[in-house]
Amino acid sequence: MRTCKSCAKNQETAAIGRRLKQLRKQSGLSLSDVADRLNREFSANANKGMISKYENGIHEPSAGTIFCLAKVLGVSADYLMGRSDMLHPSEVPQGCEQQGHIIKIYSRFNPIDGGECENGTEELIPQSWLVGGREFFGIRIQGGSLAPRYYDGDLVIFERRSKMDRDRVGIVSIADGDAFICLILKKRNGKWIKPLDPEKEDQFYTTEQLAEIPVRILGAAVQVRRMEYNFNE
Repeated sequence: MRTCKSCAKNQETAAIGRRLKQLRKQSGLSLSDVADRLNREFSANANKGMISKYENGIHEPSAGTIFCLAKVLGVSADYLMGRSDMLHPSEVPQGCEQQGHIIKIYSRFNPIDGGECENGTEELIPQSWLVGGREFFGIRIQGGSLAPRYYDGDLVIFERRSKMDRDRVGIVSIADGDAFICLILKKRNGKWIKPLDPEKEDQFYTTEQLAEIPVRILGAAVQVRRMEYNFNE
């Protein structure tokens, strides 16, 4: 008995959707996160509804979309399509070395001009962090205004994010000014932005204000690396 071609195609589309959903959840990404990265990295016109339809087998992604999704999720296109058990692409991602991945370290961060990077500083993160297309950068703390959470010379590593799935420490820019580290608290109709620097005031922004000002979330803190001091010297 021959298998219906359309039935086989539907099964393949559903299999891609299941694997896409599994990879996205393993990477800790929301539907919006995946859509945002497609738009930013590949100039796509994606939204979370589209990604949901792919995951549920309602729409079949094109070959080009599968390629882009695989890049975002850090896997091979064949793995995403269920044609291979090789999770990662065969090529080594640019900027990666066997011992880790070099990230940029900023002393000042700005969404418009990029900010200021430390010259001659190399900081490595594990390659395993990159699974799912994740991106990271570091902020060097200057001065003691963020104590006791962060101290002068601390390196805070952030995952690049535009949205938060829970209350957490992040880095934010108001009206495209220099970014600052703060506690971001989600509320039903907006967000509380609570700077760690006590000289800056806490501020609640409605959903409308977040878009109009704009208030940009640039990353979520994932690790702090503290300099060790020898107090006997």
